[in-house]
Amino acid sequence: MKKSLTMLAQVVCVVIAVMVHSLDASAQYRPEIDVQEWPTGKVVLTTGDTIYGPLTYHRTQEVINVHNEDGTISAFSPVNVQYFVAQEQPSNRPYIFRTLMWNLGRDYTDFKKPTFFEQLNQGPLTLVMREKYVRRDVQYASRQGYYADPGLYPMGNNYIDQVDELYYVLLPDGDIVTLRNVRKDLHRLFGKKSKQVKKFVKKKKLDYSKPHELIAIVNYFNSL
Repeated sequence: MKKSLTMLAQVVCVVIAVMVHSLDASAQYRPEIDVQEWPTGKVVLTTGDTIYGPLTYHRTQEVINVHNEDGTISAFSPVNVQYFVAQEQPSNRPYIFRTLMWNLGRDYTDFKKPTFFEQLNQGPLTLVMREKYVRRDVQYASRQGYYADPGLYPMGNNYIDQVDELYYVLLPDGDIVTLRNVRKDLHRLFGKKSKQVKKFVKKKKLDYSKPHELIAIVNYFNSL
């Protein structure tokens, strides 16, 4: 297990380095709003085995499919997977997903289940993300400046399905903190270093609502 975690940390470092240069690349293919496809990737199983091939990730169902050379498909749920890495083309941007034990955001329970999270950085505070899908009025979405692609997710003339990114922080002890108010909750975690981070954010004119800038903020805290 220690060896696997070390290998994962090395993979994450490479992924983050590439992400810095690839954040403006076009998104991976989504045949449906909650389904992502990549032409290449690998899945590392809890058994230690690694399977390579094109990947299809069904986010709502929590299933990662590997398309094998013989035409068959191998499907895995979080309970079977340590992590998987997907790579889009032509940008070569990698995405890393980890299986973490999570209480599903229910702070009142000790029950936790294996769940896929997308990992965005590496450090004492590890930023991870999941998605939720919201149907919004087209005019409202336009006024609020929400990201949307009507060509991909049209729902008639008046509504559109959109992706909302939900952020969490993985603590060193394995606990997962939900960032309900990203800025406020992060600075609570920053503790005594909060003022230093605020100065950095102000100097660099960073925006907590922009994913790559949010990653930069958390990485700065981790460097202190």
